[in-house]
Amino acid sequence: MQPNKRAKLNKILIIITIILVVITIICAISYIIIKNKKTEESYEDRVIAKNYFMEMTIDLHKKEAKRDGNQINLKDEFDITEEQQNLILSSETELLNFFADSTFEVNIKEGVAYITNKYQTKKLLVEISEESTPNFHAENVDEVQKGIYILSYDTQKKARAAYENLSTSNNIKNIDIDTVSKITSVNDVSQTVYGSNESNENNQYKSLGVTKMGLDNYQKIIEENGNPSDVIISTIGYGACIDNDYFVGKIDENYYNFIEDSKNVKETVPQGSRILEVIKESTTHNVKILPLVVVNNENYTTTSAIVKAIQYATTNSDVICYELANNENTIIDLMLKKAFTENKPVCCATISNKDLNGDYPANNSTTIAISSIDKSENFADYSGKGSYVDFSAYSTDVEEIFNTTSTISKWSGAQYSNAHIASAIALIKTYHKQYTILEIYNELRNWCNDLGDEGKDELYGYGCPKFQNLTIADIDKKSPEFKEITYENENWETSKQVKIVASDNIRMSFWAITKNENGPDEGEWKEIQSVTPDLDVTSTISENGKYFIWIKDVAGNTASKEIQIDKVDNTPPEISYTINQDTLAQGYVIINVTAEDKQSGLYNSPFSWDKKTWSQENSTRTIKENGRYKVYAEDNLGNVGELEILVDCFPIEGRSELGEGNIITEMK
Repeated sequence: MQPNKRAKLNKILIIITIILVVITIICAISYIIIKNKKTEESYEDRVIAKNYFMEMTIDLHKKEAKRDGNQINLKDEFDITEEQQNLILSSETELLNFFADSTFEVNIKEGVAYITNKYQTKKLLVEISEESTPNFHAENVDEVQKGIYILSYDTQKKARAAYENLSTSNNIKNIDIDTVSKITSVNDVSQTVYGSNESNENNQYKSLGVTKMGLDNYQKIIEENGNPSDVIISTIGYGACIDNDYFVGKIDENYYNFIEDSKNVKETVPQGSRILEVIKESTTHNVKILPLVVVNNENYTTTSAIVKAIQYATTNSDVICYELANNENTIIDLMLKKAFTENKPVCCATISNKDLNGDYPANNSTTIAISSIDKSENFADYSGKGSYVDFSAYSTDVEEIFNTTSTISKWSGAQYSNAHIASAIALIKTYHKQYTILEIYNELRNWCNDLGDEGKDELYGYGCPKFQNLTIADIDKKSPEFKEITYENENWETSKQVKIVASDNIRMSFWAITKNENGPDEGEWKEIQSVTPDLDVTSTISENGKYFIWIKDVAGNTASKEIQIDKVDNTPPEISYTINQDTLAQGYVIINVTAEDKQSGLYNSPFSWDKKTWSQENSTRTIKENGRYKVYAEDNLGNVGELEILVDCFPIEGRSELGEGNIITEMK
């Protein structure tokens, strides 16, 4: 082989060797990477419970499972086969294996597994600092108020990972896992068991509190005087049978179910419809009810559902009737504070249930807490008590109208006291929609019948508001207001048109224009027939001078304005004349007429002797015989004066027959 060919071959072999070495190194590195690479964590939920729960127990000895004390079937609860269910119940190992790689927490003691799951709603509640907004990595971000968010994730595992990540963020002020809790219904007892089952004092109403608190009188005042503002009471809790004919025209169309995220607000607890029944009975037609459901038919609720409902109620209603007694929560506190700052009163029942830690949110400083009394005004044993109690109200004799199969005819409960106070606030807002919570609070307090110890006490608060003696004058302290008074004094007119535009917070009843600065005489008032808060009239004034315009509302409040009317001219010109008799010997005289108008002035053709032909030349007239002559003078506004002129300067010819013996001694 030639040397140059051999060198060339060696060079090729070296290149091939280098390539093989590089490939070997790459393969080795890839092998090491693959071998040491961890399996990527899955964020899919392997175990999912079909129902909300606070604690689930599985007794391996008895082979039974319970969800919050109620026996369940694991097969149905987790949508698994019977073989899988039997495997779970077979041993601790299999049970733990089933819940492994999930967000379920399992604690086994003496053969009983206690199971919880903080992330079952897949939601977090977050309050951020003002500086910045972190990346939540959430599938849905709902800002319920500035700086407060509800974060929703696709899976429970993603929610857990987000919680662990956000908990260490400096931008987060508060972070809560969306808690599932089971609501203990506020006491609702049958009067066949509790108290009397006598009929109400007034059969017109299905709730005793309507007449006992004078809410019927308040309604009567509103119906008589009209012009109410639209008021919405939202109820946060159990929903109602809104399709029942009883509620026709009373339900606001924005109702919503926040626990199911739907428009289905059919009651989950029968008490819900009775609460709405009390509100309907206690309010006028202008008050609508907005049911917001946060409790499902198994009495479970979530913090996120309550938070969303409070935010929604604050935006869409004027009064909030809070039906629940639930555990305290920082984010709920913030939402209640927001409602307070926006002057949306939140009324809460107080209850004696010892299963709850405290009486929340009735004991929150931003809410109005209501205790319960029976028909004899005694403190009800199901009512809560404490320094936070603001008012008390009747809680008995609520007629059953929805449960057609029940033999129970009347109900009593703390929630009905709460509904009565929420209704009273709605009636107050009917004519005072702009009232602050403090003004509403003081109005209720002013009409309270003090019960128990003098002043505010732990059982009755300030007492029970009663409006039997209420009048429109007690409600309406505000005088009507003039919006516009228009007239013109630039041009002469025979009369002036004065346009009066005014309004009242409720409605006006009378108006008048008088020259008496102390007010109109009784006969000068003009009644306003229409039931309207607005006045728009025009009045005619035919004389110059100072006038006073008065308006009066249904409560007797008055307002007045002074005006000066000028350049009214409905006075005819003053006419004067002379008779020139210098030409009498020639058989005629001349009447010279002059006229004066000190207001609008004479018409440019001001004189006429027949009211048909007008001219300046008509200021003179030649007369050839005695008689009575009328002359007319007109001013610029058409006012016509007239004057009758007697002419008797012409000699009168006469004949007389003289009898014999008559002697004429004088002749005229």
